[in-house]
Amino acid sequence: MQKLFFELLQVSLGRLDCVDRAPLEEEWPLLYRMAHEQELVATSYQGVEKLFEFGLRGPQDLMLDWMSEAETAFDADVIEDYEPQAMKNPLKNSSWHTIQEENQQIASSATMHFLSLVVMCHEQFVHGHLKLRPLLDGYRLLHQIDGHFEQFANGRPFDRQLKSIGLLHFAQGLMWVMQETMKLEQRLMPCKPLESEGRFILSDIMGEAKGWKHWFKKHL
Repeated sequence: MQKLFFELLQVSLGRLDCVDRAPLEEEWPLLYRMAHEQELVATSYQGVEKLFEFGLRGPQDLMLDWMSEAETAFDADVIEDYEPQAMKNPLKNSSWHTIQEENQQIASSATMHFLSLVVMCHEQFVHGHLKLRPLLDGYRLLHQIDGHFEQFANGRPFDRQLKSIGLLHFAQGLMWVMQETMKLEQRLMPCKPLESEGRFILSDIMGEAKGWKHWFKKHL
């Protein structure tokens, strides 16, 4: 089901023409529920509409509910203005605060909004609240940036900024998740995707968090 949901998301974003197989009648409500859980009702419905062209349509009542909710959902467009927030870890937070202070001249840029989004995703992940919704914003922001990241005051590239606040591996995991779920192109990524970290993050996002590693992350 996850693969089918990710394919539906990719159809929504124009990364796929159609899903690999037709959803079974009993699978449509599961896709709808996953869209709700990941706060992607409007975006996923864009994919549902595209599937109509291939004769793929779920139960009528469900389709009407999905359409109705999509009209009032807030995930269809990117939220560009991600305000910087404090980090739970005091050392990471100190480094993050320094970056903000040194880069006031680019505070309103897509580059800084994306860096703030990564920080926010990390804090949501630590507290077990991370969904795909902000990663969709990240996907759209990276397409806006198109590989042309703003110059930071200290001259370090984007991945070095991430490393300085201890978020490089986490960000690499996010890149893998965005590649897996949204087919984000590597040319747009500020750092190389890391599958091991990505699988760990994705399992947490999809509610499959198990084992001591997921417990330990609360202490990051």
